[in-house]
Amino acid sequence: MASPRGLRTRLVSIVSSAGVAGVVAASVVVLPAGSAGATPASDVQQQIAAAQHQLDALNAHAEMVAERYNAARIDLAAAQQRYLTASDRVKRAKDQVAALRDRIGSFAAAAYRSHGLAELEVITDSSPQTFIGRANALDQIARSQQQALAQVSSARHQLEDAQADADRALGAQKAVTEKIASDRQEIQSTVGRQRALLSTLQAKEAEIERQARLAAERARKAAERQAALREAAAAAARAAAAAQQAQAFEDASNSLAGQSDTPSSPAPGGSGGASTAVRWAYKELGKPYQWGAAGPDSFDCSGLTQYVWGKAGVYLDHYTGSQWNEGRHVSRSQLQPGDLVFFGSDLHHVGIYIGNGDMIEAPHTGANVRISPYYRSDYAGAVRPGT
Repeated sequence: MASPRGLRTRLVSIVSSAGVAGVVAASVVVLPAGSAGATPASDVQQQIAAAQHQLDALNAHAEMVAERYNAARIDLAAAQQRYLTASDRVKRAKDQVAALRDRIGSFAAAAYRSHGLAELEVITDSSPQTFIGRANALDQIARSQQQALAQVSSARHQLEDAQADADRALGAQKAVTEKIASDRQEIQSTVGRQRALLSTLQAKEAEIERQARLAAERARKAAERQAALREAAAAAARAAAAAQQAQAFEDASNSLAGQSDTPSSPAPGGSGGASTAVRWAYKELGKPYQWGAAGPDSFDCSGLTQYVWGKAGVYLDHYTGSQWNEGRHVSRSQLQPGDLVFFGSDLHHVGIYIGNGDMIEAPHTGANVRISPYYRSDYAGAVRPGT
């Protein structure tokens, strides 16, 4: 396994070989131009994808350079420590040389005074052997001191060389660290610009989406207005037609009322109240459906039939299940205006038959009382109230 120092050296060499310019250039992705037929939103999305890709690459390179900077700082701290250690050793060596010089000087002076030439000059009765022995001792001491001084001086020069090497290594490491810091700052600046570009593109995308939503909302409201206008026109047409039918029915009823009441010419609906119920049903056309309402301004299905038959003097419960049993059941072939027509196996809906295959009904929430074909697949039967 490689040592941390080896890993740092390899990381530094890998990134240094490319340089920050190569790192940034390798990360640059040219934003794609809008393709023919592309919408503004899709074009911006492509630019966002490209900018995000570029930012991811820059972040990866920034992380690599950051780690290289961390490694360089560790190496710089080690170089500084080696420099300080070398400086301390050189100082101690210089101090030793200075101290040794002082000791040699002091020793030479003492030797001269105690055993030196001055003493040899005054001692005339000494034997030649004594004189030679003392002279040899002084010479040997001098040579030993000079040899020690030379060794210490040599050691000092070696340490000064080591100090110079440490100084050069420290300077080189400082230069490398400063270069890496500069590279790191350049990449971080590039990352910042890329992030700003990405934010701008994302804001542009959000604005395009907002404008699209507003346009869609305007289109929806315009469509609703058109639909409302068409519905209003259709409702007016239905109301006009219903008014014409009501008038025709009333004219027919008045005409029949003036004739003799013979079996060959029965009253409309088979009972005197049916024509009144139908006439009132026409008057309620266009009023809104409301659950549980029984007039005079809104109705549900059984509320409408209860209301119009009440105008004819026939009371019905406000419930389809009850109205099913509040009159005589008639077959489809026997249907007459005024009959109640029911729908669903649970009798959940009722209308009042007005002839020509139509009925008037209060259909459901959101709709108004209207004329509709009575023939439906869920037709359940008919009841003639008041009989």
